[in-house]
Parts: sequence; C-alpha cells; structure tokens
Amino acid sequence: MNVFYLLLVAAVLLGLQVLVFRRAGHKNIHVTRDFTKKRLFAGESLQMVEVIENRRLLPVPWLRLETRMPGELLFGRQDNLEISGNRYHRSVFFLRPWQRVRRIHEIRATHRGFFQFTSYAMTVGDLVGLSRQTIEKSMEKSIVVYPKLLSREEASLPASRWQGEAIVRRFINPDLFLYNGIRDYAPGDPIRDIHWRAYARSGELKVKQYDYTAQRKYLVLLNVVLDENQWGEINPDDEAKMEYAISLAASLMVYALQDGLEVGFGANGYAKPYEGEAVYLPPASGNQQSELVLESCARLVPKRVKNFHVFLKEMPVPRDTDIVLLTGYTNDMIEAEADRLRAQGNTVTVLPLHREEGRAST
Repeated sequence: MNVFYLLLVAAVLLGLQVLVFRRAGHKNIHVTRDFTKKRLFAGESLQMVEVIENRRLLPVPWLRLETRMPGELLFGRQDNLEISGNRYHRSVFFLRPWQRVRRIHEIRATHRGFFQFTSYAMTVGDLVGLSRQTIEKSMEKSIVVYPKLLSREEASLPASRWQGEAIVRRFINPDLFLYNGIRDYAPGDPIRDIHWRAYARSGELKVKQYDYTAQRKYLVLLNVVLDENQWGEINPDDEAKMEYAISLAASLMVYALQDGLEVGFGANGYAKPYEGEAVYLPPASGNQQSELVLESCARLVPKRVKNFHVFLKEMPVPRDTDIVLLTGYTNDMIEAEADRLRAQGNTVTVLPLHREEGRAST
C-alpha cells in the first residue's frame, strides 16, 4: 500500500512539474546569435557567439537551439555541440534562474559563397523530458565568403595586358601628375614645363620630365559554362575547374585594383539572391570597388542566365577598355563578339580556363 501511495505522489509531482514548465514555456528566455566576421576569404575562420539568458526565477532544465547550417562551414570540436550530417548545428543547455551563458563556436569557411541564416528552432523541456515545446525564432544573419585569391604569379596573364594607370615605357600621353625628375631643355619643349628653380640654381634651362600612362579600363568577363554542350547545372566533375576560374577572376581584379586601375566584372551566371539577372559591374577604382567585385564573386552561382555571346552583345562596355574573357570554350559567335569589341577600340584577351591546354590569345 505504501508503494502505491509513493507512486501516486510521484505521478502527481511529475504532472505538476509538467504543467509548471509547460506554462512557463519560452517566456523570459532571451537568445542572441552573431558572427565575429561578416566577410572573409575561403579558408579563413570566424566565430559564432551564442548568448542565452534565463530572465526568470524558474530554471530551464533542458533547452536546445537548432540551426540549419551549410556544409561549407565546418565547426570545431566543442562540448554540447552536435553536427547532424553537416546540415544542422545543435546546442543543449541547462540554465539556472537568472543565469546568462555565453558560448563561442569556432567555424572554418571551406568554400566561397553567400550564406543566409533566417531562423533557428528553440526547444524547451521539463525535468524528465515528458513535455517539449518548440518555436521558431528569426535570426536574419548572413556571411559572405570571398573566393581564395591566387598569388600574383598564378594570376598573371600571358603577355600581360595591364595598362590603366600603370606606367608604360612607350609614348601614349604624358601624365602631368606623374613627375619623374628633370632633364636638359630641348628645342620645342613647352615653356610651361621649364623648371625655374633648377634654372636659378644651375643657370641652365631644365624642364620637368613626366611618365606616360595608357589611362584605360580593365574588365574581366567570365563564362560560367565550361562546355558548349552543357545545359542546366554544372557537372560535378567540373565544379573544381569553375571554382578555380572564379578565384582567377577575383585575383586578376583585386591585383589590378591594387595597381590603380579601374576594374569591372561580368558573368553570364547570377549572383544570389538575384536569380535570372546576369552579373555586371562597370569599371571603377578604389577599395569600395574591390569589395564589390569580391562580393559578386562570392555570390556568383555558375548557372547560365544567357549564352555567353548574347551576354557579350548586350553588355554596355565602355570604349578603350582592356577586356579579358575567361571561358572554357570559344565558337564563331563568341569570336565575332570579340572582334566587334576590338573594332570599338578595346583590346580583348581570350584566356582559356584549361590553362595547361592552351595559351591566351589576343
């Protein structure tokens, strides 16, 4: 009989605690999640910081946070961390009354991309797991992972076409902002170039000497289709080649911007989340343009929006531009568009994506 009463009391207590924790539910449980970096290069690491607060007198016996995660973000080993098929990140907590817990998860970005986190699931339970309640919370976070850059040697063009604001050794136009010393006066030199202070010191006429620049723009255009007969999604066997092509495009543009050129980018794929729109950034210079081209490469989805020759025909290319075409193949229509661009006063370099199988042509 005593055993019966003990069991009855236990059942009543269990039922009461279920009612209490069910009524309390998710009330006064505050969760924040953030990333220490919003932008980084593939291969670099960042941290996800979780802060969980129990703002009530009642403890939280069991709390689980669950977020869908892309497989390209790899978590380090840590207590209370569970990765299910590289798709879900789970953290489990016990919280005392008025307790605040801060947890840091190390993450390594293995692949370029644009990763959005719109929500996470929060589940609370009672002391013995008889009752569980799950709600979905908004997160609205994103990470942009830039492609890994190649070295300058790996990214160099055969018979390099760098021009722009780079100094050249052939006469094009003197740049009055690129002062390069003085020389003796020669008949025909303009009066404005005479260096009067040098004349006052030496008693001989000297003129200012300038370097020369081409003052051209630089545009990298990527064909996201490696094979002329390819339709739909890229072949899994070719994914590595396309990722190399995107890294090559990003490297060419970053180094050109570092050298002071105006740089633009285009591709016949689309950038997340703008499905159906081909990518095009007109040439510009500066740090902001560097961020824009890197982010375009990070967001790029190698799925054809339009044929490459159509993309070349419709794209608003400014005159006097050095154009590099990164493509896995060429055909008569692509060659015709390249010739049309040359006829408009541009230079066009076709750089095969299978670099070991061919040389760039101009």
